[in-house]
Formats: sequence, C-alpha cells, structure tokens
Amino acid sequence: MENNLEALFVKIQKENPECSLDELLYKAYQQSGNSEESFTTFRSRILEANNIDEYEYYTKDVNPKLKAYVEEAIFPEYEKNDKAHGIIHILEVIRRSFALNATLKLGLEDNKIYAIAAFHDLGKYIDHENHEKIAANLFMQDSVMPTFFSEEERKLIKEAIEDHRSSKEDTPRTEYGKLISSADRNTRIEIVFIRSFFVGKWRTPERDVEDFLDYTYKRLSKRYGEENPENMFFEDETYRIFLHDMRELLQDEVKFKNLYCEVNHIASREHVLSDELGETTYFLKKN
Repeated sequence: MENNLEALFVKIQKENPECSLDELLYKAYQQSGNSEESFTTFRSRILEANNIDEYEYYTKDVNPKLKAYVEEAIFPEYEKNDKAHGIIHILEVIRRSFALNATLKLGLEDNKIYAIAAFHDLGKYIDHENHEKIAANLFMQDSVMPTFFSEEERKLIKEAIEDHRSSKEDTPRTEYGKLISSADRNTRIEIVFIRSFFVGKWRTPERDVEDFLDYTYKRLSKRYGEENPENMFFEDETYRIFLHDMRELLQDEVKFKNLYCEVNHIASREHVLSDELGETTYFLKKN
C-alpha cells in the first residue's frame, strides 16, 4: 500500500511540476479515491511513504547558516512560552508560510519568510498582550541578524512580526505581514482544540472544565462564524476545507464538546483545567 502511495506521488509530481507540495498532496488525495480516509490521515501517510519532512522540504533554499543559528539559538527559547505557542506551533507557522507562498505564487523571499515565522512569537511568555512588539524588538536586538539582513530588510521583518496579529481595522503594512498573519491561523480542528485547551490551562488553571467548554464553544462560534469571518489575507484550499469542517461541527454544540473532550483526553467535566493533562503527545517534536 505504501509503495502505491510513493508511486502515486511521484506520478503527480511529474505531471504538475509547478505545483506546491500542498497542491500535490491534495491532487494525490483526490486521485486516491479513498473517500473513507480523512485528508489529514492520508497526508501523513503519503508524506511518510515518500520520506518527506515538510520543514526541510520548504526551507531547503533558506541560507543554511541562518537556519543553523535559528535552530540552535532561537528555537530553544520557545520552551519558555505556554505549550500552545511553543516550538511545534512555530514549526507549523514556518511550514504554512512557505506553503502559502508556494501555492499562491506570492514570490516572497525565503530567508525573510523564515526569519519572520521563526521569531514571531518569541518572548510571548513575557507579555501575552504585547508579544508581537516584544518579538519584533528581540529580533532587532539580535546581534547576529545583521550578518544575514540589511538594515532595510530588518525593518521589513520587524514590521511583519509586529503585524502578525493584525485585525480587519489594522491591515499589515507589507505582503510579508499579510503572509505571517495568514500562516498563524490554525488549519486543523484537533490543533485548535489542543492549543485552546493549553492556553486556557495556562491562563485560568482553576476554571471549571464545563464552564471552559461553554466559553470555548461561544468563542470559536464567533471566531469562525460566517457573519464574522476570521481575518485571513491569503486563503488556500487547506484553510477553506478547515473552515467548512469547523463551521459544520459548530452546528452541533454537543458533538463539538464531546470531540473537544476526546481530543484533549478530558477525564471529567467536573474537574478544573489544572486537573487535566491534555493531549501532550502533540507537543513532542517529530522532525
């Protein structure tokens, strides 16, 4: 079966040389004819069958010295953040940034994309409400970054980091800001649930689980509702499918809460958040 997935991917890649990895994976899923398997599961299997590490795939053209420095000096700093904004989230935002750039043919430069995504949540543990400014300042204060970027480039990167939380009333100043803001959006229901649980546990550990479920259902209904769409500057098929599935789930509050508890392994709704461990395996670095 895995050999079939390898041959399928190679065939589609040869037929569609201009497509991004994400586009190739969707085409493979559509041609597989396996309607009983979710795209998320299929995606994991075909990547494994073809021995593709998405982080390495997308960042292959990034300056290797920049990558080495970030991996050695910057990534470990994310251990200080809450788990929802740790290294796994950063790696996902890096992946999504490059995927969107490739899929939508934005033509943005790899080294800048990498630096923006790698720094964007740095220092969040210091001040959640102003973390975008803290991260931007930490980037500007980094003594190694001038060896990779000019002063003008560093200013652009700083502004993009600052703009990653942009609202509809506050549009990012550059295409790089729009890209990081879009890449920072979740694209899997399970990850929304896991990250929201750990944010809640971090901020309000003594909150009742049942009360937190009510709050989360209302908050996500507002965030992903059709009348108040999330601020997404660059949309792709990955995001559109996620949005459709999330809105469909939000039509059934009982189903939503049951799945939330299942994903986060919540033992009892009578507990407080600190009593529950949550889905910890998600935070194990896999690459």
